[in-house]
Formats: sequence, structure tokens, C-alpha cells
Amino acid sequence: MTFASSVRPGILFLMLLLIIPAIGLGQEDGQDDEAVDVQPQLEVPDKLIVATREVPPFAMRNADGQWSGISIELLRAIQAELEYKSGHEVAIEFKVLSLAEMLDAIENSEVDLAAAALTMNYDREKRMDFTHSFHTSGLGIAVGSKQRGSGWSGIIEAVFSKTFMRIVAGLFLAMLISAVGIYLFERRHNREQFNKGWIRGISAGMWWAAVTLTTVGYGDKVPRTLGGRMIGLVWMFAGLFIIAGFTAAVTSALTLTELRGRISGPADLSKAKVATVTGSTSVDYLRSRHIMSTKHPDVDSALASLATHKCDAVVYDAPILKYQAYQNYSGEVFVLPVTFERQSYAFALPSESPLREVINQVLLRQTSNPSWEDILAGYFGEQE
Repeated sequence: MTFASSVRPGILFLMLLLIIPAIGLGQEDGQDDEAVDVQPQLEVPDKLIVATREVPPFAMRNADGQWSGISIELLRAIQAELEYKSGHEVAIEFKVLSLAEMLDAIENSEVDLAAAALTMNYDREKRMDFTHSFHTSGLGIAVGSKQRGSGWSGIIEAVFSKTFMRIVAGLFLAMLISAVGIYLFERRHNREQFNKGWIRGISAGMWWAAVTLTTVGYGDKVPRTLGGRMIGLVWMFAGLFIIAGFTAAVTSALTLTELRGRISGPADLSKAKVATVTGSTSVDYLRSRHIMSTKHPDVDSALASLATHKCDAVVYDAPILKYQAYQNYSGEVFVLPVTFERQSYAFALPSESPLREVINQVLLRQTSNPSWEDILAGYFGEQE
């Protein structure tokens, strides 16, 4: 056996050791390439059927049939993202439905999503899926512009109120009784001051009662008879209580008139005539608080009744109230700077929709952008 023949098997063995790992690496690279090649793209239909309805400022349709609004702006961003992810154009077909029809269509997968002013709650979540919230607010209260008034308008209203008039009438009656009494005692023994006919005499008695009651006491009218002085003594002491009571009553009347009909929050709704929109979450809220309300087919009708003083307040979704008051009822209606019964607005999707994750990403990106607040301000305006 020669040296060459003994070395040859060793060389072959070493070559095999070098070739086998290379083959393995090549197979792994091939598998990785294959994995990249078979990675599926997002399956998006060529056309999305979107349920919506006119709910300014979330969804509005102009005279040309074009849609706009907060929800629609987000929907356009979602459309662009879906086209990018899927690699093809995605058309949008709007389907106008009522709120109840919209919820049924989503639950039965008759539409791909709903973009309007949908709020998330427990009952709806059982029927469908929701995206991340893109706006959080709550119920709001719209009141008439006269509730904003203060100062002279409130004082004038209080002065001519029934309560104030009753107080003045009571004081006048007390002065009249005192004036008649002093006239009857003084008309014969104090002719120069009180005996000028019963009309002028009682008028003089009224003057005496007024200056005595207010402790001014000019001294131009002085009772001389014992009966007249007794009436004067009683009237002076009674005047202390009358003035104190009158001051308290007037203050109370002014305060009550100022507060009566004033609505500053949900706690004041029970004493007011409230209007709301049929089928809304505000109806459920008012019912749960045992607050009677008038139902209107839409928010514009409810606000019109408020502007014409047919009701004291309108309870509905705060963003919608703010938009309508800002756009259509400026100077007639304003929305109180309080919200209650927190609500989150989102898009609704059929259960297990494959579009949910992509839509959530778009919503988070758009609403975290600093320009989002400017977009909202453009719809709601400046609210005090």
C-alpha cells in the first residue's frame, strides 16, 4: 500500500465535511426565499361597502352627493392604506341606512364597515366588533341663549316676576292700611296736613307711612291725636320687621328668578322641559334618571324647538350638539361646557373582520398627529 493510496481516502473525507454544511446552508437560504415568496398580502376586496348616515359633523353629504366629515376623513385615510397594503385600488360604496339598519347590516355582514357617529357600548359589542376609538366625548346639554344672559336682563326679569310683584303688593297694602288709619284719626284735628278730601288725605297718609317706614322722617307730616300717634308708634316698630322681611323677600325673589330655569348640568334636568333624539343613547340616560323628555326625529328638530323656546334644554351627543349650535344656531343656542356619560366613537365591523388591525393602525396614526386637534376645531369651533 503506497503513501498516495492511503492519503486519498482522507482527502475525500475532508471534502465531504466541507460540502455537506454548504448544502445545508443552501437549503436554508432556499427555504427563507421560499418563505418570503409565499408571504400572503392583505386580502382586500376591490370595493368596500360602507354603511353611513348623515350625522354632522361625523358624516355629511353635500348637494353633489359627496361625503365629508370627521369619520369620512378617517375613512379616506383607511382607503389609502388598504390600497397600499393590497396593491390594488379599493373603491368605496356608501350605503345610507338608519341607525338600527346600520347595526343590523354590520351584524349580518351585509356591509364591510360602518362609518358615522357610532358609540361603543356593551350591547353593540356583543353583536359586532369595534375599532379603536377615534374620538371620546359624552352627552351634552344645549340651552337657549337667554340662559347666558346676566346682569340687567336678569334683574329686569326678576323685578317683573310674579314673586316680586306679590311682595310689592303686600307692602303697598300694609302702607295703605296705615295711611287710611292715620287719615281717619287726623282728618279733624290735623286739617292742614290730612283733611284735604279723602283722596288727598289718604295720599298724604301714604306719604307719611312711606317716610316713617324708611326712617327718613321729613317731619312735614306729624300725627297730633292719641290715636294717630298710636298708629305711628305701631307703624314704626312694625316697619323694622317689614323692611327686614321685605329686603329678605326681594333678595330671595331675585335669586330664585335668576336660578329658576337655569340649567348648569345634568342635576338640573329634572326641573326642565327636555328634548332629545329618538333611539339615541341620551334617551336611555334620561329614562334611567326618570327624566321626562320630548323625542324628536333628529337633532336639528330638537334644537329648533329649543331656539323657539318650546323646551328648556336638548340632551344629545356633545360633539353633534356643538357642531349644530356652531354652524346653524349661533347666538340662539349654546352648549354647556360639561359632558357626562362618557362615550367613545369608533368604526363598526363585522365580527372577526380581517380589516380591523389595519384600520386600528391608521386610526392611531391619524389621531396621534398634532393636526388632528386642528381638524376637530374646524368642525366644532370655539366653545366656551
